[in-house]
Amino acid sequence: MRRVALPRRLGLTLVAGLTLVLDACSMAPTGSPVPTLASLPPAGPETQRLTFVRDGETRVLIGVLRHDSRRLQLALLSPQGQRLLTLVRDAKGARFLPDPAFAPPFSAEWLDTRLSWSLWPAARLEEAFAGSAWSLDQAGEERRIYRGDELVAHLMMTPTCRVIHDVEAAFRLTVAALNGASAAATDVDNKSGNDSADDSYYDDIDTNKDVVTDFDNSIDNKAATDPPCPLT
Repeated sequence: MRRVALPRRLGLTLVAGLTLVLDACSMAPTGSPVPTLASLPPAGPETQRLTFVRDGETRVLIGVLRHDSRRLQLALLSPQGQRLLTLVRDAKGARFLPDPAFAPPFSAEWLDTRLSWSLWPAARLEEAFAGSAWSLDQAGEERRIYRGDELVAHLMMTPTCRVIHDVEAAFRLTVAALNGASAAATDVDNKSGNDSADDSYYDDIDTNKDVVTDFDNSIDNKAATDPPCPLT
């Protein structure tokens, strides 16, 4: 596995750009109720390309996602493999693991709810929303999330791609599968915390943000064959 030092200037540029793109999220209200982890089939680690678009600005990150009945974890990486931020949801709730590369302009709960809207089956979301101001309207591959009468998000989903148009925060997130990078995903996933009966062990992770794994080639090669994502 090739490992090189990520230039500090490159890392800071990416972080500054991502913060700019997602800054509106800090103004968004708290997230919706979320389904239980036990109601989501286990999966992962899965490597994904995350493309954030807002006001003509585009930023691409790599996500490594895994989840089971006890824990959901999403590691956000630069395209070169630098770990920027890790979201965890378990019995303690949603939180970011220590020592992120930047202070995110959104809460862990906010990011957790956006994930839940596209990951969980519609029936489980409806159960979680019951008795709250939130509701789901699904037709085929489309989902619309409402708070009262207000449209908060519009989602389009296919087996290989999910598009989350967050109307409230005014940005679009495209999540595309990158199965060709599975080996790199396993390497990063192992650095981001492993399952353990002791919850405190989850937070004891490698915080070396200068370690870069060889994502570039697998991502570039996969991009040429990725099916197009739907539009919202």
